Amino acid sequence: MKIGREDFEALIKGDKTIAPYIELDPLAGSYSVFGVKTASNPNYLIRAIYEMYEVNLNKKLAVKAVRKLFRSVGMGSVGLNNLLKKLGMDLKPAEFLMLVFKLQHQQGWGAPFELVEAGDKRIILRTKQTFESEVLKDWNMPVCGIHQGWIEGILKAVTGKTWFCLEKTCHAKGDEFCEFVIDQVEPSWKFKAEAVVKGDSAITEFIEHKPLEGTIQLIDEPVVMMPRFIFTSMTNSLKKTMGEAPASGVNYRAYMDMGKENVEHYKKMGINNPKTLSDMAFAFYSQMGWFNVIKEEWDEKTKTKLITLSHTVESESFGNVGKNVCFCTAGLLAGIIEGAFGIRVQAKEIKCKSKGDEHCIFTITNKPE
Repeated sequence: MKIGREDFEALIKGDKTIAPYIELDPLAGSYSVFGVKTASNPNYLIRAIYEMYEVNLNKKLAVKAVRKLFRSVGMGSVGLNNLLKKLGMDLKPAEFLMLVFKLQHQQGWGAPFELVEAGDKRIILRTKQTFESEVLKDWNMPVCGIHQGWIEGILKAVTGKTWFCLEKTCHAKGDEFCEFVIDQVEPSWKFKAEAVVKGDSAITEFIEHKPLEGTIQLIDEPVVMMPRFIFTSMTNSLKKTMGEAPASGVNYRAYMDMGKENVEHYKKMGINNPKTLSDMAFAFYSQMGWFNVIKEEWDEKTKTKLITLSHTVESESFGNVGKNVCFCTAGLLAGIIEGAFGIRVQAKEIKCKSKGDEHCIFTITNKPE
């Protein structure tokens, strides 16, 4: 079916709907709009997508994961934008966004959108409800990851700039509207890293894995996956070479240096607050599977910091061997604290899962000069 400029102009003005441009052939299993093949999206499919991510994350991070997925979908709107330009229609970003969502709304993706504000670097939209806010109303929280991703992807496609969409209110949370505030932002490692620390994002959102090319990147930095038996293999090899005590010391020192270097990397992003630096390092190592922080405590009387971990990569690797094994983690924690706060410290594991304790617990104390 051929569609021209006058058709799009009529759709934008509200003089037409998409109904005349829908072709449905049930026997052939074909459904198209404007000649582009599409498909219906039943409620249970949308719920299944969200719940698939929730299994390994939580509801908040599941919404973020869906947002990333649909950001890619939004990028596909570059085709529609190119068609409009060929027809002599050069819409502003907010106008193009409203057209896309008018087309989506008329295909059942929620109520009509209202343009609240349209500037060069900020756009505000709202709607009575989105499709996902109806489907996931029982989550009782902001859930519109599909629309957030769409919006960011659409605006990226038509402007070439990076946009960040925040859902301020949500129908699924009981609000009157789903309102989206979209700001043009500079792409930033710092911005992404701080979102991970705050719990607003998970590192999985920023991992780019190309297994056939043998590459993995985390926020534009090359990384590798490492099996945990590396720790037992490395430690046992060092023990054979130099003995258990010297091997433990070498591991401690090596990982202490790594912790410091990691913090220096964050400082280059313009992050200088010591607490933010240490929290950032702890969050990233935790989400990469090295350990899981249960709590941090400060004993004013002894000037000692206690860090309790549910497990470490070493305790998981060695299993119950009746003694402390987490020298790499102890060094790593010390290096992070030294690098972040600019003080000399020493870390010591006082309880260890490999010794039969419930958790791995470390003390961090000032190092005597």
